[in-house]
This record gives sequence, C-alpha cells and structure tokens, in this order.
Amino acid sequence: MKQTQFVKSNTQSWDEFKALCEMERSESLPIHFPNLYRKICNDLAIAQSRQYSPILVEQINCLVQLGQKRLYLSRSNQFSELWHVARTAFPRALYENRVMLAVNLLAFWGLALIAFIWVRLDPDAAYTFLGQGTLLNIEKMYDPSGSVQSAERGASQDLLMFGVYIYNNIGIAFQMFAGGVLFCVGAAFFLLFNSFYFGAIAAHIVNVGFEGPFFSFVITHGSFELTAIIIASAAGCRIGYALLNPGQFTRAYAIKQAAQKALPLIVGAFLMLVIAAFIEAFWSPRDIANEIKYTVGSGCWAYVLYRLYKGMRYGA
Repeated sequence: MKQTQFVKSNTQSWDEFKALCEMERSESLPIHFPNLYRKICNDLAIAQSRQYSPILVEQINCLVQLGQKRLYLSRSNQFSELWHVARTAFPRALYENRVMLAVNLLAFWGLALIAFIWVRLDPDAAYTFLGQGTLLNIEKMYDPSGSVQSAERGASQDLLMFGVYIYNNIGIAFQMFAGGVLFCVGAAFFLLFNSFYFGAIAAHIVNVGFEGPFFSFVITHGSFELTAIIIASAAGCRIGYALLNPGQFTRAYAIKQAAQKALPLIVGAFLMLVIAAFIEAFWSPRDIANEIKYTVGSGCWAYVLYRLYKGMRYGA
C-alpha cells in the first residue's frame, strides 16, 4: 500500500483517537479506546516497517505517546472515581434500595440473635450445628492462655493476612451478590448462613469464657465487614427480585435496570470490606487494652450506623 492510500484510510481513526486523548481529564474514556490505541500502535509499526516518510512516522508516534499518557491518567483516576461513587451514588443507592436493605438487616441480625440465644441456652447445640473440629479451632484462636493470643505478629504477616482477609471477605460478598440471580435464593442462603454462624460462634465463645479476646478482636472491623456483607446481599436480592417481578418490562431489561441501581451498593460494600480487612490485619490483633479497643470499635459502629441511616434517609 502506498503512503497516500495508507494515510487516507486511517486519517479518520487518527483524528478520532487524537480527539479522545485531548478530552477533559474528568471525562471517562469510551470502552473502545484501548482498541483504538492498539490500532495506532500497529499503524506506527506498519509505517516504520514500510519506511514511510519520517514526518508521518513522527506524527503517528506522537499519537501513541498521547494515548499512553491518557491511559495512565485514566488508571490513576480509577480510585478517585471509586471514591466519587462511594461519596455520591452509594448514599443514593442506599435510599433507592432501602426496603431491600432493611429486610436484609432484619434477617441477618434477627437470625444471629436467635442463634446466639439458642446456643447460650443449649451449649450442646453448637456442636450439632458447627461440628467439634470447627469449635476446637475457634477456641484455640481465642483462648487467652493459648499460643495464638500470646504470639506476636510481624509486619510481613500482617500484610499477608490483609490480603487473605480481602480475598475471603470479597469472596463472601460476591457469593451473595451473584446468588441473587437465583431469584434471591442464593443471596438469602449465604446471608442467613453467615448470620447463624456468627451468632452461634459468639454464643459458644461466651459459654467457654473467651468473650474478652473475641469481642475485642471483632468489634472494630466487624462494623464495616458485617454491614458490607448485608449491603452486598441486598444488592443481590435487588437483582433477584427483578427476575421475580419484572413488572411491565422484559426480565432481561428489568435485570439490567436493577443491576445499574445495585452497582453503587457493590462499590460501597467493596470499599467497606477493604477498610475492614485493613483494620482486621493491622489493628484488631494488636495487644492493646480491651477498653481502648471497645472505645474505638464503638466509634466505628456509631459512624457506620450513622452513615447507613443517613443513606437510607437520603431522600427524606
């Protein structure tokens, strides 16, 4: 292909690419921008291999450099975009999904309370529900005189556990969100399972007398973690309810609309789980007086509940 034909066939895509690169930083790039960038890189390679004029090669090379800068700028702004969603769209989504969120809150804490009272009144029930092996591991973890409580953790281990906690927490939240596609059944199952598990474990720990290490450990990060899990479940149930009751729309369109309204809930839950994992890895295991941990934990619970209340009252 001659240079004039090459330029003529690619001028439109080059102009489009340049216009996208010169967009305002606050504007989001279209989804096909990476494909355009790869095409420009390929055009540069073709121009160099065919030994087109140095002016043309330099022109395309400038486009490649512009695209590279715009891509890196977009990546650096991803966290700020997430934070913007958490600050604006997340509270609005809490209000729009307030009924589903209230149902999930009542279901989680209601069943957790039932499980707690049940195991407190009948300690042997914990072995039936959870198994002896699980309970022995839990007791070992929170035994004040055990090796786990007396061992000191280094910075490298804290960082490792931070990754483990993020993986576990987000895995549970994703199960709840994705489970909503099964007409709410999947989301409800994982929510109620974790609710009953938490209530039964807490009651068993109190029964064996290890409540001090347990509650001082979970009180701070639990405010963000448990609330985020409930929010993720509400997001999943929102999608499942759209399947059950699409109204005047097709199910495909109803799911799309529900997903758009539930997405900010997932973003907010994700950020809350990252905060919870950070606290659980770097604060919760520290050898600090329980009174201080309870004070800090109470402050975190007050903040989370206040923000939740404000979000659910967003339109009031």
